[in-house]
Amino acid sequence: MPSRIKLLTFDLDDTLWPCKPTIMAAEKKLYQWMQQHVPQITERHDSEAIFHKRREFIQQRPDLIHDMSKLRVESLKVLSDEIGLGYDWIDEAFDVFFQARQQVQLYSDVEPVLDVLSSEYTLVAVSNGNADISLTGVDRWFDFSVSAAEVGHQKPHPLVFETAMSKAGAAREETVHIGDDEHRDIFGACEAGIRTVWLNRSNRDWNHTECTADHHIRSLHELPEILRKMQYNALSE
Repeated sequence: MPSRIKLLTFDLDDTLWPCKPTIMAAEKKLYQWMQQHVPQITERHDSEAIFHKRREFIQQRPDLIHDMSKLRVESLKVLSDEIGLGYDWIDEAFDVFFQARQQVQLYSDVEPVLDVLSSEYTLVAVSNGNADISLTGVDRWFDFSVSAAEVGHQKPHPLVFETAMSKAGAAREETVHIGDDEHRDIFGACEAGIRTVWLNRSNRDWNHTECTADHHIRSLHELPEILRKMQYNALSE
């Protein structure tokens, strides 16, 4: 039976801001920093080659896939090992990337909608990436965040959602998850017993065969009314 909604969990990348341009800009800043501080590496590899080497490293280290920060640090160590450099530059290099990675451009519907929702519900960010809610500025809306690195598993693992509910003191029947990814967000939340809203900004077809979202939306502007209807249904049944 539906229950009154208390907790909203939100994905971050590609839900609140476009991920690819953010990461590409951070990659560019990192490479420029490396050109100045470890030119031995950039003389050997252009930025595209470093990108592909990191992708190869990800395939080799599935044990780190839940921790994007550690994975990037370890991939930088591999570049260093190739030419016999030490690791004394890596912490600063990672910080250059990490700070740039937080420079996000919110979708236009985020601020007005989260202004409304944060006054009515507990909001929690749940992410597989390493965006920091305080550094991105979205902490004004969110009570706290849960990361894959913290949990030790990526979405769609149910433990990510279960950790958010446990920390918020909310039951699964009182929780709704909002995200853009059919598998990581919607299937994962379904597996955790949570109601779901699929944010489909690009009008894609639904292709997941193991579950379906409770609601599909094209913009966050649609979300408050959907939640009101869900609340009404919970109270009237």
